[in-house]
Amino acid sequence: MKTKAAIARERSAAPALVVDGHSVIFAWKELREIHAHSPRQARELLSEQLQQMHDTGAWSVILVFDGRFGSRRDRIDSSAEEMVVVYSAPDCTADSVIEAFIAQRADRERVTVVTADQAERRSIEAMGAWCSSPEWLASELEQLQGKLVATLSRVHRKARW
Repeated sequence: MKTKAAIARERSAAPALVVDGHSVIFAWKELREIHAHSPRQARELLSEQLQQMHDTGAWSVILVFDGRFGSRRDRIDSSAEEMVVVYSAPDCTADSVIEAFIAQRADRERVTVVTADQAERRSIEAMGAWCSSPEWLASELEQLQGKLVATLSRVHRKARW
């Protein structure tokens, strides 16, 4: 069993995946439809899917939302072992929180931002970080789900219940 210190070292070695939450929600039809009647449920579903990606250890996932009802955080602390969810301050946008996070990083080439906002993509790339689309993220999550199902099937076949 890994110690908390070992897990923290692995997390710090993983590249950062920063997700512009509302950009992804409005880019994905399923989440957009859910958001129309329950914004909170759409945010929670996205968070649950990204948690699986974070738990693989391949990415240190940071999910950023525009904070409409007050702020939980106005800056990102990426040293956490857990997936980080950030709500921007009411007078701030998720884009500005993401840009500030990238600006403080020395290893910007190890940061990938997922957004559908073309202006934000240009800003992020000009700062030296990578950008990917919500479609890329959907594809990555599908692949992850497929690997999980295959692993569970193997374990189930080997089990002697």
